[in-house]
Parts: sequence; C-alpha cells; structure tokens
Amino acid sequence: MKIKLQEIRERIKLYSEMTDIASVSRRYFIIGFFDGVLTILGLIIGSHLSGEISARLVITAGVATALALGISSSWGAFEAERIEQKIMKDQKEKALLVNSRESTIDRAHRFAAYVSSIIHGIAPIIGAILPLIPYAFLPLEEAFVMAVAIGFASLFILGAVMGKSARFNVFVSGFRMFLAGVVTAVIVTILSPSHFI
Repeated sequence: MKIKLQEIRERIKLYSEMTDIASVSRRYFIIGFFDGVLTILGLIIGSHLSGEISARLVITAGVATALALGISSSWGAFEAERIEQKIMKDQKEKALLVNSRESTIDRAHRFAAYVSSIIHGIAPIIGAILPLIPYAFLPLEEAFVMAVAIGFASLFILGAVMGKSARFNVFVSGFRMFLAGVVTAVIVTILSPSHFI
C-alpha cells in the first residue's frame, strides 16, 4: 500500500512537471473563487433589496446558484483545457517524434485537463458558500451584514495571497480584490429592479 501511494505521488509529480498544472490550477482557483463570491454577493444584495427575503430563500437560491456555477465552471474549464492540453501534447509528441495514445505525455495532459476542471468547479462553490453561512445561524439583518463582511474579507484575503505569491504589495493586491466586491455591491444596488418595480 505504501509503495502504491509513493508511485501515485511520483506519477502526479511527473504529470505536474510536464504540464505546469500547478500554475493553471492556481489561475482556475482564483477565477472560480472570485466568481463564486461576487455572484453570491450579488444574489444576497439583490434578495435584500427585493424586500421579499428569508434565510431559507437566500440559502436555497444561494446553494443552487453555487452548484450551477460550479458545474458551469467545471464543464467550461474541461472543454477549454481538453483542447489546450491536446495542443501542448501534440507539440511535445511532434518534437520528441512520439505518437502514442497511451504515452506518458498523453496521460499527463489528460490528467491536467481533469484536475484543472475539478479545481475550477470546486472553487466557485467554496467562494459562494462562505457568505451564505451566516444565514443558517443569525437573524436576517445580522446575517446580511456578516455575509457581506465575509464576502469582502474573502476577496481581500484572496488578493493578498495572490500578491504574496507574486511578490506584489500584499495590501494593495488585497485591496484590489476588495474593491471588486465594493464595485459589485454598488452596481447591484443601483441597477436593482426593485427601484423600478
């Protein structure tokens, strides 16, 4: 069993080195998490502006939205990565004069497409679920304030972590992501149909 796990780890490491899967997956996680947080913040703010709000409605609509976003992201990423990974695989096989459906190169690029799509599918669900948690435990108005705070904090932390990994200013990177949340909140509030109905 221990030998088998070691083989799997070595194979994953090899596939990762061959396909730069860590970099691609990191990008997909950032994009997915960002989309999840902003989408749910829009849903939460819009729900409160409608005046017909309940914790059950926010949680139900929020979870359904998170799952739909995760499925959409995963499927879209898989289709895009399947093509990109095939192009990279074909280039490597041509350079190495290899053409085998079951070569290590082929398996590495298929693995990369699956991993990337799974990460892009999970990330928006995580990003979306975090702001929904207060609605399971707090009264509506308190849950709203806490949800928005969690959403903004999540965006700031994501930006700060990105900034640190790229050796940018951590605070500026965090603030840029935080600002995206603020802009989303302002636009959703201004353009909400509740003002016109």
